[in-house]
Amino acid sequence: MKILFILIISLSIVLGSKNSQIDKETCNESDIVGYWLSPKDEISGRMSIVEIIKKDGKYFAYNVVFMDSLPANKDEHNQNFFLRDRDILGSVYIYNLERNTQNSYINGRYYDFNNGKVFHLKIKHNCDILTLIISIDNIGVLGSKKVYQHLSSDDVGFYIKDKFLHIDFSGVEN
Repeated sequence: MKILFILIISLSIVLGSKNSQIDKETCNESDIVGYWLSPKDEISGRMSIVEIIKKDGKYFAYNVVFMDSLPANKDEHNQNFFLRDRDILGSVYIYNLERNTQNSYINGRYYDFNNGKVFHLKIKHNCDILTLIISIDNIGVLGSKKVYQHLSSDDVGFYIKDKFLHIDFSGVEN
């Protein structure tokens, strides 16, 4: 009886680890294109649903909808005076991000709507989690981290009824 019990436990551990290994492989093969929930902003206190898209081999992101019912703000801190009247929703703020390895993205830029400044950006992708490393230096030492959570299409569908948002690439450097 003990042998049968040990055999069943051993078999379930082996099968369980094999399934988790398959899930990790599937996860690592995916890229970051899709919808993500941003963390709560330190200054505005708002969270948003962000869409990451791929264009010409590079990755870009913009806010699709804020999680509260407040109206969208304008980009009033932009250093380019002509862009201060644009809506934050639909404006690209992560740009020129390149895939480095299966779960690493480099050479990106992060535009901060709170102060109008552009920072260096790296991203680490771990299944349903994106860790953004936003820094003033290219290495990523002097800065901060933000963690984004992946959203399923069902989750997004609740908040986004009509997707007719114009993606604004103005202010994005190549």
